[in-house]
Amino acid sequence: MQPTNVVSDDQIRRRAFQLWEERGCPLGHDAEFWAQAERELKLGENRSGVTANAAGGRSGSGSECPQG
Repeated sequence: MQPTNVVSDDQIRRRAFQLWEERGCPLGHDAEFWAQAERELKLGENRSGVTANAAGGRSGSGSECPQG
């Protein structure tokens, strides 16, 4: 049986951004973070404990990553 969770691009974008920040903002891994975020959300996984629906798309963690 396959998961049927409907996930919006905005949800994926926010989770991918969280993953990117958590890993120190590396350049050139956009597709990797997008795919991981999409997979986690569709399967109902979220290993960081941060909700994928957090408002604003920023973790609020005081990240040292450059703001764009």
